[in-house]
Amino acid sequence: MKKIILLIIAFLIFTILINFCPVITLWDKSFIISIQNLMKNIPVIFALLPDCILYSIMIALPLITGGIYFIINKNRINFIILCTLPLAPFLMNCIIKTLLHRQRPPMELQLSIHPHSFSYVSSHSLITFCLWGGVIYFLNRYCKNKYLKFTGILFSILWILYVGISRIWLGVHHPSDVLGAYILGSIIVLFYIKLFEKFEVQE
Repeated sequence: MKKIILLIIAFLIFTILINFCPVITLWDKSFIISIQNLMKNIPVIFALLPDCILYSIMIALPLITGGIYFIINKNRINFIILCTLPLAPFLMNCIIKTLLHRQRPPMELQLSIHPHSFSYVSSHSLITFCLWGGVIYFLNRYCKNKYLKFTGILFSILWILYVGISRIWLGVHHPSDVLGAYILGSIIVLFYIKLFEKFEVQE
């Protein structure tokens, strides 16, 4: 519980700094330009992948496999908890965006797509972090095959980073939006881990 409280405090401080410290916005802009210059020889389609059907598949995949695992093991409560995992970050993201109204990066930095919603936090990064952070936890806890565990955890980490970087690369999110999503995602994942472990013991 201490970790969750510390992360909540860190998230609140980070959020306050973002909204009241203009230097962070300037740093964000410089970082976006640096990423775009670094990626200029790579087709933008690679940055757009998390905006197409691949993103939906990568949401469905952990939910389906995790759901099958809990159904086979007759753990109905954890199956229900798992189904709410993408819903919790989505709702929190909507609330935070509505309260803070942080604007997206300048239009001239946005490549191909131009979202009309607010910027903080990145919903793609947040939902991806929560779902695939959960995959990392379950692989580490239950997977007996060391090769499968290593491959699955490595893939999960790379996918989380890829989605976050793609949001910056496209210029649709500030880097601090992605970092804030990762901090908030850590809070949600730790909370869900406690729920999973609690009901796993009870059943």
